Amino acid sequence: MANSNAAAKIPEEIIYDIFTRLPAKSIGQFRCVSKQWCSLLSEPKFIKTHLTLHSHKHLVDKLIVAGHFLHTITFTHDVQGEIDVISRKLDFQQLSDHWVSVDGSCNGLVLAIRREDAKYLINPTTLKYHKIPNFDLALPVSDSCSMYGFGYDVVTDDYKVVALSYYDIDEPDIVDTFVDIYSVRKGLWKRLGSSPYDHSLTDPASGVLVNGALHWLAKISDHPCVLVAFDLSDETFLEVPVPPTDYNYSFFELVALRGRLCMFTRSIDTITICLMEDYGVNMSWTVFRLTVPSLHDSLCTPLCSMTDDDIIMEVDEKLVVYNMKEDDLWDMAVDVRSDMNTARTFIESLVCPSFGNGTED
Repeated sequence: MANSNAAAKIPEEIIYDIFTRLPAKSIGQFRCVSKQWCSLLSEPKFIKTHLTLHSHKHLVDKLIVAGHFLHTITFTHDVQGEIDVISRKLDFQQLSDHWVSVDGSCNGLVLAIRREDAKYLINPTTLKYHKIPNFDLALPVSDSCSMYGFGYDVVTDDYKVVALSYYDIDEPDIVDTFVDIYSVRKGLWKRLGSSPYDHSLTDPASGVLVNGALHWLAKISDHPCVLVAFDLSDETFLEVPVPPTDYNYSFFELVALRGRLCMFTRSIDTITICLMEDYGVNMSWTVFRLTVPSLHDSLCTPLCSMTDDDIIMEVDEKLVVYNMKEDDLWDMAVDVRSDMNTARTFIESLVCPSFGNGTED
């Protein structure tokens, strides 16, 4: 395909179709072949088409891990069916270390937080990044708690960062949780107002993106725990039904598992997972338990599904795989620092993290 004479004989629509099916990293190489291909492969329409074709999988094969550095972890299967794990440190030159967390992932972009609450949107595949500007109404970092979420607004074709923040000191006497939204397309922050919920229940949990909404567990009036969703298009809160059981959900956490909303909690040797099969349908919650005696009192968080039977989990700042069918647990033994803070799934894409508004690198 790199032969320009041969390529000239192929109809452009066929070339276009071939390119849309290639991995995102390969596209970067083909952009260097000619100005014509660079222009074609950089068009927003092409990037959207490429994303649509490559984002339909529910089983994720990549993680991004935040610690002192940012690492990506890729899972591949060899001809014998064995799983190979490849760890790669991301090098952003001026952004080399002191990452605090990864607080969101959507369409190949991740929201990463550095020390002193500096926020960046990063594409781990293209290594493009965008520093999110400070908000003049943001609460002082030293006197407040903040939690974040990140997702895509399909109505306005915009990526949005949502910040929930409240004072964690007695003075000033303000108990509101402020809702601030950053529009990537506009490059601007705005204050939406105050949340009707008490979000201190799961501070500093990140919003979990499912079905175009960010989800948190929170409190309201006499209810000990409610599951709330912030719709990124309507920019409103609504409540989502919790599993119809007698659990105390204030001890649960949220993740997205197999593209579905998931609530989970841990006991001594058991992980209880509640999975919502049909979004918003109360009776579609499925409850199952993983009995893993070797976990004991370890801190354990399900991260994603690698296959129908394999669940990747974070256990005491290490990554492990639990096979539900074989009831077996094994260490992934990846080259990641022991000070790992958070891990998130992501897909490879060509999406620009800034819509052209100040991309750095």
